[in-house]
Amino acid sequence: MKKIFAILALVGIATVGVAQNIKAGLYDKQGNAVVVEAEPIVVNVTLRVATEHFTPGVYARYAQKYLGKRATLSEYSSLELVDAKLALGQAEELAPKVEQESYTLPLPLNRTSATAQTTEEQAAATADMIFSLRKHRLDLITGEASENVFGAGLKAALDEIARMEKECLDMFYGSKTIAEQTHIFNIAIAPDKNEYLVCRFSDKAGVVEADDLSGSPIVLKVETEKHKDYPQLQPLGPKDKVSAEYIIVPQSKCSLIIGAELKGVVEFASPLYGAKSVVALPLK
Repeated sequence: MKKIFAILALVGIATVGVAQNIKAGLYDKQGNAVVVEAEPIVVNVTLRVATEHFTPGVYARYAQKYLGKRATLSEYSSLELVDAKLALGQAEELAPKVEQESYTLPLPLNRTSATAQTTEEQAAATADMIFSLRKHRLDLITGEASENVFGAGLKAALDEIARMEKECLDMFYGSKTIAEQTHIFNIAIAPDKNEYLVCRFSDKAGVVEADDLSGSPIVLKVETEKHKDYPQLQPLGPKDKVSAEYIIVPQSKCSLIIGAELKGVVEFASPLYGAKSVVALPLK
């Protein structure tokens, strides 16, 4: 005779199970029918990569001469793995995110004439503009300026001066663009495999294929605990007609490892990993 049994973890007896991965099924002692149906386990790995790109200023070579501090002359990009997360279930890919836009003026702010100037003359004029803006800011703050600017008007004026000064400084010291991109990998976990090479990460190329040895490996490792002995559980005797039967599901742990560093852990329980049928003490 068929019976429908609830699939649950035994509090204090069995290991903890994850209910959303298990469905109730039919159990037939004589026919040894399937007891449970298991949902496939999918783990998603989310990697957040930041790319910083530096563009030198158009007057970079004159920064030391006119501003007293040397500027970087070479353009470069750098990549960094800023975050790595691990979670159960399938996730969708996200669009790249740009955090800061680079902005460099093609001409100095004080260029009001079409008269041809050499690059160095333009650099000198832009440096003069920087010092003029700084002096005007100081005059406003100390009250030396002839204009009576107070409250919100003073703040707006100081903000505009700061913006103009930054634009001029960018022409000497360059600007940076910082963009973020999210890479998501959905990995189907199989009981016969306990290690997965998701991809690799290179500080020059970013996220690369698993077979690209230029990057550090990003690995998933799965460990499943062994079934425990439950001495307090007794089999049905010839005269015991009523008892409770349970499916004990082992707990599994999935770890995300990048290089030699542990980045995240998720736990799950699935009958695919060796569910065990046990019978509890006869009901009184």
